Amino acid sequence: MTITCRDKNKVVLGMSGGTDSSVTAMLLQQKGFEVIGVSLWFWNSPNEGSDNHELPHFIVDAQQLAKKLSIEHHVIDARAEFKDVVIGQFLQEYLNGRTPSPCIHCNPNLKWRLLLYKADQLGANYIATGHYIQILEEEGTFYIHKGDDPAKDQSYFLWNLNQEILSRTLTPLGAFTKPEVREMATGFGHKKVASKKESMGICFLDGMDYRDFLKQEIPDVDAKVGKGKIVNVDGKELGWHEGYPFYTIGQKRGLELKEKTGLMVSRIDADSNTLVLEKREQLNKTEFGVSGYYLNNEDDINSSEITTVVRGLGLNPEGYSKLTIVDENSLNVGLEYPAWAIAPGQPVAFYIGNKLIGGGFAE
Repeated sequence: MTITCRDKNKVVLGMSGGTDSSVTAMLLQQKGFEVIGVSLWFWNSPNEGSDNHELPHFIVDAQQLAKKLSIEHHVIDARAEFKDVVIGQFLQEYLNGRTPSPCIHCNPNLKWRLLLYKADQLGANYIATGHYIQILEEEGTFYIHKGDDPAKDQSYFLWNLNQEILSRTLTPLGAFTKPEVREMATGFGHKKVASKKESMGICFLDGMDYRDFLKQEIPDVDAKVGKGKIVNVDGKELGWHEGYPFYTIGQKRGLELKEKTGLMVSRIDADSNTLVLEKREQLNKTEFGVSGYYLNNEDDINSSEITTVVRGLGLNPEGYSKLTIVDENSLNVGLEYPAWAIAPGQPVAFYIGNKLIGGGFAE
């Protein structure tokens, strides 16, 4: 592909048809940018009943808004690649006895890559999204910072966006709260946009339990995996389970035990299809490994004020962390206070204050 000269006044915006990306479009126009909307078609929602040719509702909404705002709009049909790159990895991780987060995999490998590709194709210097984050430059290094709305912070899922991506991404909503964004939509004269319901959770699950999704996408998963043993840390048999992919660390539900134990899943052995159970307090960890890590600047690990986030906006370890690089693919994390039920494959993010410095996958 031949990259044309980039226009610093032109920005490609990822448009989902929702409140956030719609207000982002209006704010960018207000700032004088030439906005080009791009909707990424990753998945056909069964709730919409769309076939292979009918555009899903969110893209139709984005097209209609783009027309009202007099901005150019494109659709990128990436369904085949999404199924291969994102869903394929999601399914394989569960088959490996791990707990994946598909958004972490999708963001750099698909979502931002496709937006950057389109920006280069159209000669735009920037891309933009409706994320509630701020991107700030510090001595030549770009960092994501948490947005002003703590309830909408999305930085945890973005730790592996590289410098090329961060240096070209605009996120105007980082300086606002969700209620303020809804007010702005109304102020811009788009009441329908202001009242749009938020999409929550993993997009392709569409409200479905991941276990049902596994059975849908891998019809022979029950026969392939089958029932397995449940044991304690001493190897004593406690009962049976329905197949290791249907469980995660800290789970108690769905265990067929000979007698009540109060124990929960602490380890998943995919090779032997075995679940190991321990007491709740034994799932607390003050040290664990991280693989596939990314750091914006490796000098940041020398800070004495690093905090670790292991589950987004949920329960997270208090106090500070010490990071030690083992090799180019792995590092160790030492916590001041324990984290509970860390699952292999789970994303881990590192911060200094509100500044995201990197992350990796728990091991």
